[in-house]
Amino acid sequence: MRGSILLAVWIVTMTTCAAHSASAQIVTENAGVVSPETPILRESFTYLDGDHAREFRWSHQLILATDPSREFRLTVPTSWKQVEFAGPGGQREEEELFGLGDLSLRFKQSLWQRDDVMESTRWAALAEVVAPTGEDDEREGGAQIPRRLQLGTGDWTLGAGSAFTVIRDRQRFSAEAYFRHRTPHEGTRFGQTIDLNLAWWCRIKPVQFAPDHDEIEVRGVLELLDTYRFSSQVGGRSAGDDGLLVWIAPGLQVYPSKTFLFEANVQVPVFQNIDDALGDRHVGATLVIKFLF
Repeated sequence: MRGSILLAVWIVTMTTCAAHSASAQIVTENAGVVSPETPILRESFTYLDGDHAREFRWSHQLILATDPSREFRLTVPTSWKQVEFAGPGGQREEEELFGLGDLSLRFKQSLWQRDDVMESTRWAALAEVVAPTGEDDEREGGAQIPRRLQLGTGDWTLGAGSAFTVIRDRQRFSAEAYFRHRTPHEGTRFGQTIDLNLAWWCRIKPVQFAPDHDEIEVRGVLELLDTYRFSSQVGGRSAGDDGLLVWIAPGLQVYPSKTFLFEANVQVPVFQNIDDALGDRHVGATLVIKFLF
């Protein structure tokens, strides 16, 4: 049933746009750099539901470019989590956590870009550092809550990757490859991860822009989000939590004006074999409001 609904979403959107693009998709990185004259404030609200955790996260993101080829993005997250875990003696413990998460700073360097009328091809390099600013040693019932359920990870994360974007009139396609390295913390090192994300985007309305006429833009987005995680190391031994997690994420973008963007998606896992404290992931959702200055 779930697969039929997702297929229907794909068919309807493709039918609307197949005849024949200028903002990023929702999760997959866009290879373009924002204008140095137009910083962006991005307020992101995300929800994740799993076997042993439900999380609401509010992230403040400031995106700005120092020149047409270099962009910085600072992310400051705040999370509320409701978690379940095994306490002393194996009994189930429940706890609510609220506070600051791990801050991150991402840098984007444009490597190549070719523009033409209503089309563009872009390639960019990405780098990121995530600092351990969130709490990572909360306890409940005499037991420490598993670190994957904490507000922060306790370690530093260093990331690097690349993004490629093609724009052809109403259509956009993006691909992102990204690697994250985790540093050890208190005898544990979380597994490195590799993200391979694909996004297809289409302007549903208007089909053509009328000269000197502002119109509300509506854009459909479909993303495939893939993460492979290598096994974590605990005391020098493998934790056996390696595996693959694949999400499909249909979404929508709406531009009421040139300075305001609303976007939302639903993320549904289509494959997962990772065994960790979060348990099976059930569903995720994202709501974003962008302000362009």
